[in-house]
Formats: sequence, structure tokens, C-alpha cells
Amino acid sequence: MENKKRSKIIKGVWVVLLLGMGFLWGFFAHRNRIFPANLLRSLKPKKGTQIQSRSQQLEKLQALPYIKGTYDPDRKASGVVLNEAGETSAGYNLYISKSDRAAYLIDMEGRILHQWSYPYGNWHHSELLPSGGLLVTIRDRQLLRLDRDSTVVWSADGRFHHDIWVRTNGDIYAIARVARSCPAIHSAVMTLDEHIVIFTEDGERKSEISLLDILLGSPYACLLPSVGDRDFGPDMELDILHANHVEVFDGRLEDHSPLFREGNILLTIRNINLAVIIDGRSMEILWAWGPTNLYLPHHSTLLENGHMLIFNNGVERSEVLELDPLTFRVVWRYAPEEGFFTETRGSNQRLANGNTLITESDKGYVLEVTPDKRAVWKFANPDVDEEGIRSAIWRMQRFPPDALPFLDVIE
Repeated sequence: MENKKRSKIIKGVWVVLLLGMGFLWGFFAHRNRIFPANLLRSLKPKKGTQIQSRSQQLEKLQALPYIKGTYDPDRKASGVVLNEAGETSAGYNLYISKSDRAAYLIDMEGRILHQWSYPYGNWHHSELLPSGGLLVTIRDRQLLRLDRDSTVVWSADGRFHHDIWVRTNGDIYAIARVARSCPAIHSAVMTLDEHIVIFTEDGERKSEISLLDILLGSPYACLLPSVGDRDFGPDMELDILHANHVEVFDGRLEDHSPLFREGNILLTIRNINLAVIIDGRSMEILWAWGPTNLYLPHHSTLLENGHMLIFNNGVERSEVLELDPLTFRVVWRYAPEEGFFTETRGSNQRLANGNTLITESDKGYVLEVTPDKRAVWKFANPDVDEEGIRSAIWRMQRFPPDALPFLDVIE
């Protein structure tokens, strides 16, 4: 009896010690932001968050189609339909209409100042250079550099899609899908990895970064879907990541936080509802946020105040969030009562005067809203067919008036 009693006492002491150690580790992890603090914070649902069912999660792996456009009962709306003088942030606006193989640069009244075209493939994203050159992703086919007259300067083959980022040294970061076998995801079906492909400004391929390898080797591997027990078609490729934005920090905000050191990479990964910052040297994940807070997000981008702007597509309503990444606190949100929604795509840009430019992609509309969430500029894609389908807009980007010197040469 005494031995049993002593054994129970010893087990009790061990339980208390283990609980105490767990509490202390949790306390220090929270205070010092070491593993698993960031992971736990990213998984903590915010008020009103819609949790996805397993069937919703699996549907995302089959790559939601990018629709051409949306029926608009107000089919006569065309171009700039709202422009409150003195309230907007002046500049020029670049956009691609889904049904065109072209990019348009327009002024604040909607007049076309310049356009670029290339007759092949499905245009996904364009990045405008001060010289008037244009980098273009032809979805799942090519990365192109055009000059201001739309002549091809160079091209690179690959399954490029979505986004491009140009560093101050001229290096170009582009996102490309790479089909590979990954038994950790599924033993029989190919998995789509996302590679960040780095080019020189002259189109020489320098290196590639595998996003899947980074995630598999990190504490965030648990966010990758477990689908090894499911049967898929023979030609299926599992789109488990679907990165849609890449951004490389220039170091201007490094004094604000080491997270923003020059060369670190910010990515938005739609299908696991995640925004991440990756160390540009070690390729380790330094910061992550999103699961249970975001659904199919796009375009997380760093602001001058050290916050992030994120387009959260949502299930039935979309929103734009301004997040303090150091506290994981949402400090501003655009989610009007009347609602707006784009199931795919979507973008946000903080403008020089503090306003925010928001692309409601699937419906073909762009809004500029003030910090108090009042619309002061609105653009309706003039590309509307006979059935009232307004063509989608991938992303509109505004440039300050003095940012594009090539326009003075053209004029």
C-alpha cells in the first residue's frame, strides 16, 4: 500500500512539474515571440470569422477558376463614375482588363494615356517601369519584358502567374508554378510547388526559391493539407499553395523591426490563408498570420508605418484589413455595410494622401476610399459585352504624377 501511495505522489509531482514547465514556456514564448507564439496567434479566430469546412478546404485544391467577368445590371456605367475633386490622391492608374491582352494607363478622368499589348496568352499581371517598359506574366506560359512601344525585349518560359516584384537593384522576382512529386502531400498525384524565380533586369535567370520546401521544413508545415487518403483524377495537380503576391523589403523600415530587414520576402499564399515573411538569407519563416482570420487572401503589402494592408476575399463578403504585424492587431478595416465581394483576385494600395485604392476584381470595379471609409473615386471597367458581363480587372495600381518620366517624352 505504501509503495502504491508513494508512486501516486511521485506521479502527481511529475504532473505538477510538467504543467508548471508548460506554463512557463508558454509565458516566455508569448513574451519573447518564440515558437509556438506566432503559430498560436495566427490560429486564433477573430470575432465574426467564418471557419471553413473540410469540403471547402478541398475545393480550393482544385484551383478555383478565374471568371471572365460578372453580370452588372448597371451596364451603362463606364470609366470614372465618381471623382470628388480635392479628395483623391492624384496620379496615373495602370490596369489589365481580363478580356484583353493589353495594359492601360489612364488619368484620373479615365482617359487612356498609354497602352501596351501582346497578342498571345492570358495576361495575368503587369509591372510598370519608370522607363515605360512593362513586365508581364502570361499565365502558365511566359514572363515578358516589353518596351514602351510593346516590342518584346526578352522573355522567359515557365508557368508564371500573378505577381512580379522589382528590387531597387533591378532584380526581378516572379512567381511560377512547378509540378512535382511530394509524398508528404500525396503519393500518387503531382503537387504544384510555388517557386520564386529571380532574374536580372536583362532577363538572366539567377536562382529559384521553393516555397513548398520552406514550409515543409518549418513549424508551419501543419498548415499544409492532409489529402493522402483521397482519390483524385489522373491528371489532377494539387494547388495547395497558390501564392499571389511577392514583395521584397528594401530595408527602409528595418529600424522599426528586424522583420523588415532588406532582402526579406513577404508572400501571400491563398490556399492556406496565410501571409508570411521569409528571411532572405536563411529562407526561414520569420512571421506568419492568417489561418481562421483570412479566407483566400490576396496582396498583403507593407506600409510606410510598418503595418500591412491585406485583401481578405472572404466567403460571401470581402474586406481590406490594416494589420499591425508586431501585435497581430487589426487597426483599420474597410468592410462597408452594403458589402463588396470578389471571390478571386482583389487588391489594395495605400495612397500618398492616406486613402486606399481597392480593386473589386471579379466585378470590374475600383474604389478609392478615405481613412473614414468614404468613397471619393470610382472606376467601372468600360469593357462590357452585349449580355451585360463586365470584364474583371486583375489589379489597379496608381502612380504619383512624377513617377513615370517616360510620359513626358511621349507627350
